[in-house]
Amino acid sequence: MSDGPNIVIIGAGSASFGLENLGGIMQHEALKGSTLALVDINEGNLELVTALAHCMNEEWNSNMLISSTTDRKKVLPDADFVILSVAVDREKTWIKDHEIGLKHGIWHYAENGGPGSFSHTARGLAFIMPILYDIHDLAPDSWLINFTNPVPRIQYAANYANLKCVSYCHQLWHGYSIVGRILAGDLGITEHLDWIYEWTDESSEKQGLFTVKAVLEYEILAAGLNHFSWMTDIRRKDTGEDLYPLIKNEVLKLPSNFEPLTQDVFKTFGLLPIPGDCHLCEYLPFTYTQENWSHYNIALYDFKRAEIKRDQMWKQIREMASGKRSLAYLISNPFDRGEEIITGIYSNANSYEPALNITNNGTIDNLPNDAVVEVPVILNRKDVSGLRMGPLPEGIAALCQQEISIAKLITKASIEGDREAALQAFVLMVDDFRLAENLLEDYIQTHKKYLPQFYT
Repeated sequence: MSDGPNIVIIGAGSASFGLENLGGIMQHEALKGSTLALVDINEGNLELVTALAHCMNEEWNSNMLISSTTDRKKVLPDADFVILSVAVDREKTWIKDHEIGLKHGIWHYAENGGPGSFSHTARGLAFIMPILYDIHDLAPDSWLINFTNPVPRIQYAANYANLKCVSYCHQLWHGYSIVGRILAGDLGITEHLDWIYEWTDESSEKQGLFTVKAVLEYEILAAGLNHFSWMTDIRRKDTGEDLYPLIKNEVLKLPSNFEPLTQDVFKTFGLLPIPGDCHLCEYLPFTYTQENWSHYNIALYDFKRAEIKRDQMWKQIREMASGKRSLAYLISNPFDRGEEIITGIYSNANSYEPALNITNNGTIDNLPNDAVVEVPVILNRKDVSGLRMGPLPEGIAALCQQEISIAKLITKASIEGDREAALQAFVLMVDDFRLAENLLEDYIQTHKKYLPQFYT
């Protein structure tokens, strides 16, 4: 009999589930003595991660009961928490989604918003829905903690399967990075950082400096949708001083190449968006033209770098599992919140999390109650309750409402193989019937092997 919760991680052997997150769960004092079941369909990867988990368990005295399996049905019964972090041929299909868009004159990121997000969602849900139904049947009282993109659509699918679910994304911390860079002088930071974002380790490390400093000094409240969230309040932690007046003044001094889309959106709608240009552009169709993509200098995801980083990650896993590399690399990252979410619920802690995806239920007054929104929450054993955030400004609420409708239609289409719902979503995204039809058909035909729901 374990002394803590029964935690099942589905996708434990995938690149999507961060090693720091696993490290955080295994190091958390309140979770020592828990039962941990690692699940993945890739036997080789699962074996490596399981060996690493046993090393962590021994070195950190976690006293966890660890098992692994390729058959989730063996470990789902009696689960208290199920973590979902899976992806289907992630980079290979993602770049194809981007290329299909280009063929039809659509320049877009093709991950969580825009036409390419349809096939990203549909591929994922073709694989994920059987998992969700198994959780419903075998662990109906468990909490599903979702890390899989597109986050709101996976959560809509979890609602469809009648599961208790929250979803987590790191994007709030990029908002702290933006504020840190805008207010670098106020924070006493003299470190130089190129204003144009680059997918490099050096750039990420420097951004981390701004993020950590801002998190220590400031408190941001944000509300909206995942990757489309808005800073409703920014204050100093020590005095409670409202920092929006200072930010508005400092934004006027920014170079034009610092998050230029974010700057334009802020100046137009009055609230600073969280996600940065690379994700913000996914939900603003006017950026889908080559002219505006170039004007805003959108930095497409670096697929080659991601492949290299994944290879490096598996090399590190092998080295740590064999004792050739220190486990210090896995010291808990404060921005990976899996262990805090589990502990807050299981321990009935009434703990605060600054950004989780939940069903709205009146948290944001002028968005639908059944919308999946990203807001601050309080965690306890009874519920995950969003803080009442009031209404968003009318223009921002209108932008969010359209994306909510698109997400609902695409989720329905992806679960039921409903081409009519999919076409309606495409028309909302590209505002052109013929283009919508052509894009939809191209995505379904190109990814036919991943989309059985559209061929039955």
